[in-house]
Amino acid sequence: MYRAIVSRHRLPRVYRLSLTGLWLLPAVIFLLTFVIGGLRSGSIDVRLLFLLGVMSLPALYVWHEGVDVLADGLQVRIHGTHYYRFDELDTWYIDTHTSRRRLTIWKRDNCKVLECHPAHLSDMPVLMRTLKEHLRYRHWPE
Repeated sequence: MYRAIVSRHRLPRVYRLSLTGLWLLPAVIFLLTFVIGGLRSGSIDVRLLFLLGVMSLPALYVWHEGVDVLADGLQVRIHGTHYYRFDELDTWYIDTHTSRRRLTIWKRDNCKVLECHPAHLSDMPVLMRTLKEHLRYRHWPE
């Protein structure tokens, strides 16, 4: 089913998981402290749980961003997960100017599906090959 998973993070999976654990460590230490110290009524405030949740959001969200290149479309996992079939997509463009360097993909109704720096993607050649096969390139003058 998957042809490739193009991650927005170039770190190997082991390091990404380690960083996620490190990011969650303060919340785990806080909770363990309360459990070891004995849970008393009023010892855990809702505001503390809210802060622990907010501290955990980046660890649970940031490392899962990326683009899945499937046989029949793209699954974009940036600010939520969206699946786009190749027949829904229209054009793509890569701006190679040194100050802008951006990859942009548009749907048929001229809405942007993806805009990112190509250097952030882990397997850019796979994505480029797939885009060249299925979508037309949008030629813009430099």
